Amino acid sequence: NKKGYYSGCLQAGGSCQIMGRGGGASCRPCSDTELLLAVCSSDFVVRGSISSVSHNSARQTSQVEVSAARVYWQRGGVFERHAAAPLWRGHIVTLLQCHVKPGDGEFLFMGSEHFGEAWLGCAPRYKDFLSVYKTAWAARRNSCDFPLD
Repeated sequence: NKKGYYSGCLQAGGSCQIMGRGGGASCRPCSDTELLLAVCSSDFVVRGSISSVSHNSARQTSQVEVSAARVYWQRGGVFERHAAAPLWRGHIVTLLQCHVKPGDGEFLFMGSEHFGEAWLGCAPRYKDFLSVYKTAWAARRNSCDFPLD
């Protein structure tokens, strides 16, 4: 994939951590097909930016604090909006081995929820996701409709 959706990089072109069956995970790029499937099947889909990243070596995880302009959907209540703030806030967990670093820009965070925690799936830059989605839409290859705003 030429767009650089590399797991954990969240500053170059996007991020991906594909959760496999049985909880296995790997840090590798999301293909365009995986992005299109993820937006349809993820427990949460959120557009926002990274506020901070912290690491927990004991759990071998990183926690990404996200400020979200839009929560498209979420299964649980991981992302919350506080009365005084216009943005949603939440935390997304990923593997420490993915080397997540803060990055500028707007991302589309997608992933699964496990025991009240949001786990990162794919997180392309929002503008890159729009390009992939619109191309697939024109070719009638989308698995679901996604609100473009």
